[in-house]
Amino acid sequence: MKYKFQCLKCQNTFDPNPLLITCNETSCCNEVFEIVYTTNSNNAVLEPLIPLLDSVNLINMGQGNTPIIKLNSLSKEFDLNIYAKLEYMNPTGSFKDRGSSMMISALKEFGIKEIVEDSSGNAGASISAYSAFSKLKSHIFVPENAPKNKVAQIELYGSKIYKIPGPRDNATESAIKFSKQNSLPYSSHNLSPYFIEGTKSFGYEVINFFKNEQPNHIIFPVGNGSLLIGSYKAYKEANQNINIPKHHAIQSANLSPIVFEYEKLKWNPEDWTPTIANGIAILNPPRVKQSALVVSNTKGSAISVTDEEIIDWQIQLAQKEGIFAEITASATFAAIKKMQKNNIIKNKESVLIPITGFGLKDPPKNFN
Repeated sequence: MKYKFQCLKCQNTFDPNPLLITCNETSCCNEVFEIVYTTNSNNAVLEPLIPLLDSVNLINMGQGNTPIIKLNSLSKEFDLNIYAKLEYMNPTGSFKDRGSSMMISALKEFGIKEIVEDSSGNAGASISAYSAFSKLKSHIFVPENAPKNKVAQIELYGSKIYKIPGPRDNATESAIKFSKQNSLPYSSHNLSPYFIEGTKSFGYEVINFFKNEQPNHIIFPVGNGSLLIGSYKAYKEANQNINIPKHHAIQSANLSPIVFEYEKLKWNPEDWTPTIANGIAILNPPRVKQSALVVSNTKGSAISVTDEEIIDWQIQLAQKEGIFAEITASATFAAIKKMQKNNIIKNKESVLIPITGFGLKDPPKNFN
């Protein structure tokens, strides 16, 4: 499949290059890329377009095809039809395996043997696993306060770990500096257009499952927005004359740049405070504008919830539905009541929520 990198700001296209992470045009200020396909494809079979020279090169560790189940207790409680897509059943316990598979596959096609990445946990674990499977050496930079279980998972796969103090973005800065000093490709899941192309598979699976009765809403916990963006790209790409669900972005009230962008408010990174939802704690998401645009284009919403609400819903989800979601994924459920109160979601409507990671990655603290 032939494709190009396209800058989200200037719209110029470039030949694919794993060392080209952001647009180098002066006016673009390192804007990120997305992938556009330059060959026509008859997508009669509902499958994602993929940016590989040969689809057989896609690394498969069993990612994708995660179950969708109806949450009966919560559906009754909220007077909605609530479905959960169990993304924690991916190989490393999170949805990030979708993106890692595609990104590592593309890097291998380019002959890359060693990479640098930064992550608060899930992406690092996922990229470490797919690197190990593919015989790539990986250097993973993590925040010093990243959940211990996630860091242990990264280490187990054999990656070299670097623990960086301060906010999440410090790990990004350190990773970029290290990659330049050592002439290694910075393979950031937040920047890589290949990673987004991998997350499209989520949207295709939802489309195939619901067919002519797509959910009214899909509610995403959002840090940089890769799953949100990938889902929307799938709906646009599939072009099956079906209704695109409203895509909603949920963030922690302590750190919510995408909510601010959507509401056209000025986000001041200095005003952030620590949040227990590490997986969505990004001060300056590279795809903040792209994420907010997806929300706008689908007539969705961007909402923040408190850490207390997030913790409470991790427990409620386990006790009411038997689902042990990681803290980050619980944020979506904390938003439902607010969305109903504001008439964003109406009674009897259908709602899909991705359970993006497994609870043992970041279990509740001091729970008796």
